[in-house]
Amino acid sequence: MVLLRAALRCNESPWIPGMSDLVKFLSKILLACLLVIVVGWSTYIGVRYYHAEQVAYRWISGLAEKQAVWEKKIDAAGGNTLTGYAAPDAPMVVEGLEGNFSGLTYDPLQKRLWAVIGKPATLVGLSTDGQVLATYPLKGISDADGIAWMGGNRVAIVNGRRNRVVLTEIPATPGPIDLTRAFALLLRFGEDEESNFGFQGLGYDLKRDRLYIAKEHSPRALYRISGLNYLQSPDSRGLRIENVSYWLDDIPFATDLSSVEVDPATGRVFLLSEESQIIVQLDGDSGEGRGMLSLSPKGGKPMPRPEGLATDDAGTIYIVSAPNLLYRLRKP
Repeated sequence: MVLLRAALRCNESPWIPGMSDLVKFLSKILLACLLVIVVGWSTYIGVRYYHAEQVAYRWISGLAEKQAVWEKKIDAAGGNTLTGYAAPDAPMVVEGLEGNFSGLTYDPLQKRLWAVIGKPATLVGLSTDGQVLATYPLKGISDADGIAWMGGNRVAIVNGRRNRVVLTEIPATPGPIDLTRAFALLLRFGEDEESNFGFQGLGYDLKRDRLYIAKEHSPRALYRISGLNYLQSPDSRGLRIENVSYWLDDIPFATDLSSVEVDPATGRVFLLSEESQIIVQLDGDSGEGRGMLSLSPKGGKPMPRPEGLATDDAGTIYIVSAPNLLYRLRKP
C-alpha cells in the first residue's frame, strides 16, 4: 500500500504542475486577446465619434498651443465675435434623401436653405427646421461638393473632383436641372484634376460680389473671385482672382476646410473645419482673425462630419453633417 501511494505520487507530481502551467499560459493568452479587443474597440469609438486622433495630433504637434495664442490675439484686438452662441440645438434628422449632404447656403429672399448632396448630385431646398421642400437632381455634374446663393434664384455649385464651379438658375417647379450647358469656371490653380481633396466649399458675398472657394486640404487653400455676378453686363471689368491662402497661415489648428461662408452684413468669412470641430471667422478685407467657435463641447460628442455651413441675416448659424443632420447655433 505504501509502495502504491508512492507510485501514484510519482506519477502525479510531474502532471499537475504541467497542467497548472498550461492553464496559466492559456489564461495569459486570453487576457491579452481581451486587452487587444478592448483597446481596439476604445480606439475605434475614440476615432469614429470623438476625433481622438485629431486631439492627440493637436497636442503633440503644438497646434493646441498655437490656437490658444491666436485666441488671445483676437481677444486683444477687440474680442471674439463668435462669443455668445449657445450650444447647438439637438440635431434635426433630414429624412427621405438618397446620399449625404456636402454643402449648404442660405437664401434670404425665400427664407430657406439650399443644400447639395454629393452623390447622386442633387440640389435640395430645406426649411430652417430641416423639412425637405423640394429636390432637383443635377445632370451634367458627377459630384456636388459645395453651394453658394448668388442672389435671386441663382446658385453656384462646385464639383471638387473636376475643379469646376457651375452657375445655374433654380426653376420654380422642382425637377431635374441640366448643367451641361450652364456657365462654368474651370479652376486649375495647379491642382490635380483627379484629386479627391479638391475644392470643397463655396461662400458668396453678394454686397461686395466676392465668391470664396475653399480647398479642403493637402494643402488647404482659399481663393476669392470678384466680378462674377456682373460678368455679362456692359460695365463688367472682367474677373479678378486672388489667392488668399496666406490668410490660413495664422490658423494651422484648423487642419481642414470643409466649408466657407460669408456674413452678409459685415463681409466676414466663416471657415468650417470638420477635423478640428471649429468655426473660425476672418476679416473679409485683411484676413485678420475675428472669432472662433468650438463645435465640440467639453465632455460631449463631436458633430459627425460637419460638411456645410450657412448663416442667415439674423446671425443664426446652420450646419449640415453626414449622415443627414441639420444643426442650428443661435445667440440667446
